[in-house]
Amino acid sequence: PSHSPTMTPSPSAFLAPAALPLAARASPFLCPAALPRAAPASASSPARASSVPISMAGGVPKVPYKGKGAQNYEFIDVFQRLNRDRIIFVGQDIDDELANQICATLLYLQQEDDKAPVTMYFNCPGGGIEAVLMIMDTMNAMSYPIGTLNLGLAASMAGFLCGAGTKGRRMSLPNARFMLQNPSLYEAKMGQAADIEIEVVHVLQQRELLLKRLSEFTGRSVDVIRKDLKRDLYLTAFEAREYGLIDQVLTPKPSGARNYGPGSTTKAQKNNTPAGIY
Repeated sequence: PSHSPTMTPSPSAFLAPAALPLAARASPFLCPAALPRAAPASASSPARASSVPISMAGGVPKVPYKGKGAQNYEFIDVFQRLNRDRIIFVGQDIDDELANQICATLLYLQQEDDKAPVTMYFNCPGGGIEAVLMIMDTMNAMSYPIGTLNLGLAASMAGFLCGAGTKGRRMSLPNARFMLQNPSLYEAKMGQAADIEIEVVHVLQQRELLLKRLSEFTGRSVDVIRKDLKRDLYLTAFEAREYGLIDQVLTPKPSGARNYGPGSTTKAQKNNTPAGIY
């Protein structure tokens, strides 16, 4: 039987972005250096600006960043980009590895500028007590102010860490939630009765330490907090403010709202509070 002649595609067919599948073109792992460079401009063909696709599909989104003294943009992790603007995003369980990364970032920012404030954004289900206490001690050792902002959920030790920020800079969005609870054993303990007793005593010591710190954060007595934490304590943003865990609730500015100028006398400005903060 006769066969049709084999067609060998040109190498440019494999390199042109338009020839790539949509998923491949949108991949955040696609190295910008591997994409085709624009051909030199000529009199017959004017130069066209080429763009590299950016997407969240398949991983953490990449954003362009141009460092000081750099001639070209590079694509970096969006969370790394936030770190360069002194913003730390806590969006997962706080384990030892994440605590090491947060503390290292805080120490680097201290060396870079020991006066400019840092903000920590939270949407976190909790974490280990030792890891969170490590972060809290590092926060207290820094000379710059540290603001905290609960974006969605700050549960367990994440809620505790929200209250550890600089007083006056602890904030929350209006629909965010907080949850505080007593520490517990990580897993069922087996072994000798003496060893189990040691573990229980250690957890009770941790509880007293957390109650003391929460008393400092909120201004409430240890006995009141101990009574409140007999069971899980859920708080809305406004309840957390009344409880003393945070200082401000940020409310989005309504569409078309008046932009108050220096001459206006709103209630918020009379209280020296910016509009949108309650």
